[in-house]
Amino acid sequence: MQEGLEVCQKALEDYLETKRNVFPRFYFCSNELLLKILSVGSDPNAVQDDFENLFDAINRVSFDETNRKLIIDITQQFKGQEETIQLVEGVQAEGNIEDWLVRLEQEMQKSVRLTCAKGSQDINLPTREFIDLYPSAVALLGIQIAWTNSVQEALEKGQKEKLAELDRQMRGQKAVMNELVAMCLEDMNKLKR
Repeated sequence: MQEGLEVCQKALEDYLETKRNVFPRFYFCSNELLLKILSVGSDPNAVQDDFENLFDAINRVSFDETNRKLIIDITQQFKGQEETIQLVEGVQAEGNIEDWLVRLEQEMQKSVRLTCAKGSQDINLPTREFIDLYPSAVALLGIQIAWTNSVQEALEKGQKEKLAELDRQMRGQKAVMNELVAMCLEDMNKLKR
């Protein structure tokens, strides 16, 4: 019986390893959790509770109302607040779970990349408007890009203009910081803060 048990255990380990090779994020799951996920994989809605074990900032996904297997949004929850990013194309959650999770990961990366690209084009909007328009991580990234651009612009000026330009950019950045401080003193959700 012990030899039979060892053969079964080895076969199970090999099976789980093949799944982990397809979707490497499974390496962060225990064997028990992975077996649970694989057992309900044909019902994408049953995997909702396990997304946070598979992805760092996805707590759940939203499905299209007409096509119940089409994932259209990813949602992060943080201390009772939610942030949603709409997927560019959506992902059909059908077939082997590891296959559609790979597609979800790729679509998530593509969608976040596109959101960051749009944010980088809008960094000249007023600070408050920019922060309200984008997810918190993208808003933070946009503020950092704007700061980097202003410093680079000042440093690229000629020697005589450089000090005046640095002083002007410093005043501009202080104004942004003062606006951010004032916003943080207002009643706002934790993700925006």
